[in-house]
Amino acid sequence: MERLQRVLLSILRCSLWPAYLGLLSVVMRAGPWPSGVGRPAAFVCSVLAISIFVTSFLRWVFRPEGWVHRVFELPDDVMCQVRRSKYYFVTTATAILLPEELISRGLITANGRPFAATTICQLLIICFEITVLVGVTRLLRKSCPMGKWLATSPEELGWVGRHRRTVRIFLMAVACGVIALEVRGYGFTARRFALATAQIGLLIGVCWILHRFAVSSIAQQSWRWIRREAANNAANGGEPTVRSTDLPIRVRHLVDWGVPIVGLFAAIWILDVDLALYSSVGEQTLWTLARDTNGATTEAIKVGDVCTALVFFIVTASAWRYLSTIFVLFIYPRMPEDPGIRFAVLTLSRYIVLAIGTLGGLSCLHLGLDKIGMVLAALGVGLGFGLQEIVSNFVSGIILLLERPIRVGDIVTVASMTGKIDRINIRATTLVNGDNQSLIIPNREFITGNLVNWTHKDKIIRFTIHVNVALGSDPDEVSQLLLEIARGDSDVLGNPAPSSYLDEFGSSHLEFVLNVYVPDPSISGKVKHRLCSQIQRRFADAGIDIPVPRHELRVEARTLEGMMMASGIRIDPPASVPGAPHVVETNEPAARPRGGLVIRNNPA
Repeated sequence: MERLQRVLLSILRCSLWPAYLGLLSVVMRAGPWPSGVGRPAAFVCSVLAISIFVTSFLRWVFRPEGWVHRVFELPDDVMCQVRRSKYYFVTTATAILLPEELISRGLITANGRPFAATTICQLLIICFEITVLVGVTRLLRKSCPMGKWLATSPEELGWVGRHRRTVRIFLMAVACGVIALEVRGYGFTARRFALATAQIGLLIGVCWILHRFAVSSIAQQSWRWIRREAANNAANGGEPTVRSTDLPIRVRHLVDWGVPIVGLFAAIWILDVDLALYSSVGEQTLWTLARDTNGATTEAIKVGDVCTALVFFIVTASAWRYLSTIFVLFIYPRMPEDPGIRFAVLTLSRYIVLAIGTLGGLSCLHLGLDKIGMVLAALGVGLGFGLQEIVSNFVSGIILLLERPIRVGDIVTVASMTGKIDRINIRATTLVNGDNQSLIIPNREFITGNLVNWTHKDKIIRFTIHVNVALGSDPDEVSQLLLEIARGDSDVLGNPAPSSYLDEFGSSHLEFVLNVYVPDPSISGKVKHRLCSQIQRRFADAGIDIPVPRHELRVEARTLEGMMMASGIRIDPPASVPGAPHVVETNEPAARPRGGLVIRNNPA
């Protein structure tokens, strides 16, 4: 935008003196002096205004360290030659064409009668054309700086640079053809041909300059797009619709296609192309759809209908592909930085564009809703039987986008699966779980099934840590210590504040509960690990015991002897008191039964 403002200001500066001359031309045309003096003077002022503006603008364009110099990295001798050629062409055109226009327009009068000199006008035109041919030849010859630069840097001008010899021959042939037509007396044809060639050449140059300007602007803005999208993704945790690294490439594709299309329409308008030819071709019938009782065609598909339908389909496909790029450039900066809202708006817009484009293309082919009613009826029967699941998922996807119970970037639990919403498609929604696995879940599950959206309201969640301490511990001291541990963690939120309390009495312990809030579910695991580690260390320093469960195994002696005999283990000596409770332990590996029970020989 800043570069465009500088260009506009420069054009305004170049227009100051031409504006004065234009105003003077108006005054001379409306002054009280005779028309034989006022009209020629006004015309001369107008021509001089145009010449001065063109000279000033070209001087600004080809100035040292200017845009052309920076973009094409032209050597100094080439820039100097271009500036000299600028003065040569402008001065020659003004000096030769100004008298010719004064004579041909009848602005020079003698005794009140216009001065007519057709031969002089024709000679002036031929002189101007020869002068232009000589100037172009001198500018592009191999020994000149411009010719040397084109020979050493053909890639700077793209296709023109790679085929410079063909372009040079074509320009020389056009100039020689115009001169030959003028000499042969076909002045109108020669001037029309020369004017059309000049207009097309100027249009190509303008389109090429606009293309290079757009490409350089894309290169300068790409890092801003990448930084902005990276910041939004980091803040919102959503997957971008268009990746930042792909955005400059997509915009470049739009420019590559957009500039030639605009240039084509501009050429049709400048050359005043008669559209009657296209209309006559478009009225040609390809095939007949219906006839009346007399055999006359009542409805037919014509060439124009097919071309219009193709335009609809091409525009629809292009919009479907590049709509995300347009949204990123023009719509998203004016929307809330919420990936769910952006994705929903983009997806619905794509569906609308697809529906409008498809219906428009079919209507051009005379296939409106009234004509495809039978197809829709048959399709309805099929939907009622085999495609009802697909339709159900499609309708559920529309409901998800409109009602928005889930959004891109949300963490949800559905069908016993937990993950982050990555994309909501027409049939299914993609979840990415903690193992970085993509889970494709039909949209119907989110509407008819049990859904837990962990981040629907916000991303703040609470998790609980259960802590058991030994009986006799001071409850207030334990609770206060748990709160200090929670408040000391940097990821634990202060609002809502953490809480700790004695939950219940166990058989051999007191059970405390610590509730903490974290700003994002993705960090709950590491926060819980840090808190548990701190609880273990701080409790050990404070002398608070965390009881370990103890289990006592009592086995009857006869039962134990039967088990050991069945396992092939021999007891020596036998139990002295038959039937008494008996615990036997041993450290020898050979004495371990296959069940994994370790026994120590300890007779009563």
